[in-house]
Amino acid sequence: MICKLTGIEGLGVKAHVIPKSFYLIDKTASPSLRILSNVPGEYPKKAPVGVYDKTIVTAEGEHIFQEFDDYACHLLIHEFPNAEPLNDGEETAAYFYKSFDYAKLKLFFMSMLWRSAASSHSMFKKVNLGSHQEVLRQAILSHNPGETDFFGVVLAIFDDPSKWAKIMDPFPERIDGIRYYRFYLANIVAYIKVDSQRAKYPFDVTQMRPDAPLCLIQRDFWGSREAIIMKRLAKRMRG
Repeated sequence: MICKLTGIEGLGVKAHVIPKSFYLIDKTASPSLRILSNVPGEYPKKAPVGVYDKTIVTAEGEHIFQEFDDYACHLLIHEFPNAEPLNDGEETAAYFYKSFDYAKLKLFFMSMLWRSAASSHSMFKKVNLGSHQEVLRQAILSHNPGETDFFGVVLAIFDDPSKWAKIMDPFPERIDGIRYYRFYLANIVAYIKVDSQRAKYPFDVTQMRPDAPLCLIQRDFWGSREAIIMKRLAKRMRG
């Protein structure tokens, strides 16, 4: 096959669009990991080893992603206990990392967005980047994360990770007239801007930037739209 990232011919590899490390997959667990969709009529699909696609890249292309994937998993999973909480009264409003590698983390989210658009897996069928896809590809190949507003990334985190052990498909949405794609990485939610307009408040101040701490906004899971979707799907599965 021709690697969609490098353009070089080689053997396709099983590439995870979203690294399976984010789901702490236990193959012996029952029920197994499932893909949840917010598309009416679509039922949960089993994904015991996460979601992968052999049609995206060769080993050379996958190697380019590896550094970004490893850093994102290390920072957002293993280093999260060291993140500093920002409290609003008795509740936590956000978490901060005082320092982080902007280039590696930004390129992780940019590459995840590109992989989802390049994938033939049904989970990513709502990701259509048009001309932005080639811009992303070139940025990834040159290891260029761009300035803050270039595919700007805002992160949030659900307050109940033990209950959030599912995968939901990413989808586009408009926030104050600006187009974003929303991705789920276990209890982390990423909003990635795919729009020529600059981010508006409060996204302009909370998005990832090289000259400021990394912010993860705390979200209440059980009061969220996602919790409602999960409850509906669970009811449907029970019949």
